[in-house]
Amino acid sequence: MKRIVSLFVLCLFACAAPAPRPELTSDRTKAAAGTHVVPEAAPWAAASARFHDNGSWLGADSAYSVDLDDTHVLWLFADTFIDPSGDGTRENGPNQFIRNSVGIQSGADRARAHDLSQSELRFYWTQAAAPGGTPSSFFRDIDGSERWVWPLHGARLPGGELLLFRMRVAKESGGFGFRVESWDAVAIDDPGAPPSAWQPRILGAPQQGYGKLLGSSVLIHGEHLYAYGVENKGQGHAVYLARWPLSRLARLPERALEDPEWWVERAFVAQSALPEGTQPSALFQEGQVELSVHYEPERRRFVQLQVQGLFLSEAGTQLGMRTAPRPEGPWSALQPFFRPPESALPNAADLIAYAAKVHPEQRGADLVLTYVVNDLKRFPPRDAVYYPQVLRLSYRALSADAGVTD
Repeated sequence: MKRIVSLFVLCLFACAAPAPRPELTSDRTKAAAGTHVVPEAAPWAAASARFHDNGSWLGADSAYSVDLDDTHVLWLFADTFIDPSGDGTRENGPNQFIRNSVGIQSGADRARAHDLSQSELRFYWTQAAAPGGTPSSFFRDIDGSERWVWPLHGARLPGGELLLFRMRVAKESGGFGFRVESWDAVAIDDPGAPPSAWQPRILGAPQQGYGKLLGSSVLIHGEHLYAYGVENKGQGHAVYLARWPLSRLARLPERALEDPEWWVERAFVAQSALPEGTQPSALFQEGQVELSVHYEPERRRFVQLQVQGLFLSEAGTQLGMRTAPRPEGPWSALQPFFRPPESALPNAADLIAYAAKVHPEQRGADLVLTYVVNDLKRFPPRDAVYYPQVLRLSYRALSADAGVTD
């Protein structure tokens, strides 16, 4: 296989935001919890090991998760390495490179099924029926090697349907060799069946998308499904928000997503009611293509997570949090709390960190996080990187006289 860099990685490279200040401030405390607590994270080796259990599935990035039911969690991956020989390493080759894959995390009961250190994780992609057939993407490429899809986030709806967002990507000459064209979404009517039996239905996206890539994070809150998205062009990547009433999404008809309600200044407004020339309002600047937003009822806060920065040789490249009282905000400043340990590797100047997310359905910590590290100078990357890295995060209470200053 020719020596190239994952285009999904390059997308994040193009979209990376400036690195944050590393110091602890009172804003960081507020961003962490809305009270006097700070997040502390540490690698969780037993959970990370689940992504190494299959000798043929040899790593991927993105790593979104969706809670399916008491005993199943769906994982969604972008660019993926597959080794038909199943020897468990990328070092020997030959490896096949596909654009996406999925996994199902499972266990005998909810406690074990939602704990990566105790559950089983089975991976799925498309395999040609003929003996020795070539692996291919789980979600079918749009046009061979010229156009394909990368999964974004999704949610299982109250009626049982699974809604998944995706970005549509096209190969092009110049620049990073690709362009993100738009987003779409698919409906899975029977997500309780094995993924190999799924028949995804493509749903129509709004004709006017305002240049926003929706689906970076998806959550259900109250009577709505919320989808966060980013500016599709440029490097600032402001973050935007659209929502749909759950009643309109029942059974996911083909046109269910065509008239979202966008956050515009101080209210959600249906796209069909927006005056010509009106644009959705940004929630905050310097987001990422991949991020997560979830609600913590005990703290009554929405929590947003992302990597800030990119290259691990730079001290400001860290995982950071924002919080808000409502899905639309107001959002706190992003504050860093974890520096990936791969930054100490001798080749850190070649390594990038990205795709940080919280997985709120997971057990084993206050929060379970993942991120990915990749090597821009080596393809395929060594086995030490390009797998989801799992962290356990705990909230540490600060005493009233802890000395946190403005």
